[in-house]
Amino acid sequence: MEGDDQQDPVVDTARSLLDGHIILDRNLAMQNHYPPIAVLESLSRLMSNVCSRQQMDKAAVLRSLLAAYSKSEDLIRIGAYKPGSDPTLDKAVACLPAVNTFLRQTPVEQPTLVDTLQRLAELPA
Repeated sequence: MEGDDQQDPVVDTARSLLDGHIILDRNLAMQNHYPPIAVLESLSRLMSNVCSRQQMDKAAVLRSLLAAYSKSEDLIRIGAYKPGSDPTLDKAVACLPAVNTFLRQTPVEQPTLVDTLQRLAELPA
């Protein structure tokens, strides 16, 4: 799709016919986060057919932590969030650097599936 219009009818029809979709986020790209995949907006309908239960569980935990952080990011940035008031958000804040490192790669990196699964398993989430 062109631009940020997620509601474009043509795009929506194409999405409904495909396995899923990867949403690229311009804000992530501006932060030098490559590939700039918006994990919370992206999905796969076949993930359960190609991933183990353990991989699915780990991905679900990571998505939950990213969602908790995203929901409260403004409060965190202005210093209004008090650590200890939400255990899930505390965990998300603590894990975010490791999660972002996992989600990034340089243009010359070519990680194998085995390497990626090992790194996923090692995440603190």
